[in-house]
Amino acid sequence: MSTSSTSSLSSEISMENFLTLFVTQLQNQNPLDPTDNTEFMSQLAQFSTLEQAQQQTEYLSDISSIGSASLQLDQLSLASTFIGKTIKYSDDSDNSETLSGIVEGVKLEEDGTVSFIIDGESVSISNFIEVDNTITTTGSSTAASSSILSNLFGKK
Repeated sequence: MSTSSTSSLSSEISMENFLTLFVTQLQNQNPLDPTDNTEFMSQLAQFSTLEQAQQQTEYLSDISSIGSASLQLDQLSLASTFIGKTIKYSDDSDNSETLSGIVEGVKLEEDGTVSFIIDGESVSISNFIEVDNTITTTGSSTAASSSILSNLFGKK
């Protein structure tokens, strides 16, 4: 059996299917020339290893999902500190044009990105440039948040 057919079969065979095949193989072996026990144990060990690898892959996928959710939560939390503040941001269609507007809210988009709501429209957090300096800020937390967002998305 080639490697490609082995890997395609591995995702289709469950432990129950493997054990059924294993017992069938035992029942139908030649009684005058039985299969060596070490070969059976080797097959069982290989399947067990494969099953563990699949479980680890699922576990790592779950961890990745948790990491993405944590990042989204951090971005939502940080973006919400700008509600009521005037920010400068680049236009989606023309990144060279700088616009400004008051952040009315934040939104988690269907694709998992975070957006500001400005004038009823979604503006991607990745378009954020800075807090508009024409507004008087009441503390260093806004400046720090502005700096963090700029660093997160590589805009200065």
